[in-house]
Amino acid sequence: MIGAFLRGSRWQRPLWLVVLGIGLVTYFGYHALTGSRGLLAWRGLNAELASTRHDLDALRAERTALAEKVARLRHDGLDADLIDEVARRRLSLADPLDVIILLDEGTMGR
Repeated sequence: MIGAFLRGSRWQRPLWLVVLGIGLVTYFGYHALTGSRGLLAWRGLNAELASTRHDLDALRAERTALAEKVARLRHDGLDADLIDEVARRRLSLADPLDVIILLDEGTMGR
């Protein structure tokens, strides 16, 4: 049956090859665009990479800030203000001259 089709008239053979070529180009073009490694997926991965790099920069800045704070808490470089701040926060202490303002739970978010 296929052999008879291929032996058809002169214009049918090239038409068959053109249809097959268009079908293959369409198939591979579709998957190059929408496949798991296609252009759309590549664009999504680039957006995710940019977001992850932003998160990494934020984490590096936070790590640097924590490293500086730890350096100030070391024995050879004690910072009296930092020790006072940590003690007041952790132990809920206040100086007799401090002014304390109590806020309602509802006004904390404003």
